[in-house]
Amino acid sequence: MARAAAPAVPALAAAVLLTAGCWRLGEGASSEALVTWVAYPETVEVGSPFSFEFGGPVSEDACGRLDTATLAVTDSSIELAARRTTFRAVCAPQHVSYYEARPITLGTPGRYRIRTGSDIDLGTLVVTDSGGFSGIRTWGEGTIREAAGCWLFGPGWIGGQRVFALDGLNPELREAGTDRVLHVRGRLRGFISCGNWGSRPRIRVDTAWATDKRVGDLYP
Repeated sequence: MARAAAPAVPALAAAVLLTAGCWRLGEGASSEALVTWVAYPETVEVGSPFSFEFGGPVSEDACGRLDTATLAVTDSSIELAARRTTFRAVCAPQHVSYYEARPITLGTPGRYRIRTGSDIDLGTLVVTDSGGFSGIRTWGEGTIREAAGCWLFGPGWIGGQRVFALDGLNPELREAGTDRVLHVRGRLRGFISCGNWGSRPRIRVDTAWATDKRVGDLYP
């Protein structure tokens, strides 16, 4: 991305910069990035590695970036956090989101609450001495879009992160979810072919509801 050399930019040059992504002005502002969605086995075995996935929105347009995403384990919780940088800029109107997959191993049996800086309920992971792993459960908030007969779902906004396809979404929520943020709980179940979006990981919806947040309200 190019840094502007002067406040005045010719119209043609500005159009080129917008097409490329963004025209930054000055230094970026650092702030907390929301963690709105997770996926993990509800039950795991002590000492066995597994993948923990999480994601969320970064910026409504192309002039935001994810700086860090962290996962920390305490005696009773898994703590998730992220930081972003946003710029006062002229940017392409393209949502930026993030998706992280981290391999972790838990060495002590117990129940580990999933915690973030928000009030979103993201469930509890159970660690046992034996018994193996359950299937992958997904929790959290995001936005949807229809494409090639699929209802696509993105953590936070549908943007630059991994995009999923929802199977079994209530028809009433399909209309609401294009304007409001949905909370979706389900299980990963293979893949769905979604035209130009390719083969997308399938979330089989167990329950979902429209939250009070509008699509533009993820960051006040």
